[in-house]
Amino acid sequence: MGSDSILFQEIHQQPDVVEQFAQLRQGPVIELAAHMRDADIRQVVIAARGTSDNAARYAQYLLGANNRLPVMLTTPSLFSLYQKPPLFAPDTLVLGISQSGQSPDIVSVLAEARRQGRATATITNFVDSPMA
Repeated sequence: MGSDSILFQEIHQQPDVVEQFAQLRQGPVIELAAHMRDADIRQVVIAARGTSDNAARYAQYLLGANNRLPVMLTTPSLFSLYQKPPLFAPDTLVLGISQSGQSPDIVSVLAEARRQGRATATITNFVDSPMA
C-alpha cells in the first residue's frame, strides 16, 4: 500500500477519530488539564514525526490561542541520533504525538523528559504502544 493511499485513508478517518476521542477520552484530557494547572505548566514542547507533525502544528496553535502558552516543536533527532537532548525547564509539559506510538525518536524525547522529571503526555492511536 502506497503512502498516498495511507494518507488518503487517514484523512477520511479523521471525523470518526475526533468523535471517538471526544466521547471516550474526556477523562484523561480533564486529568491532564488539572495536572497542568496544579504543576503550573507555563510552556509545552511537542515531539512529532511525519504526518503527526501536522497535528503538532495544530496543537501548537490551539494551546497558544486557548491557553496563551508558548508551544515549541522539538527536534527528535537531537535525542535519539545525536544524544544531545536540550534541558527542559521545570514548568514544561512534553507532549509526544504519534499515530502508531512506535517512533523511536518520539519515545526517546518522552523518556528524556521523564528522566529530567518533567511532565509528559502522549497522543497516539495505540494504548499498548511503546510511547503510550
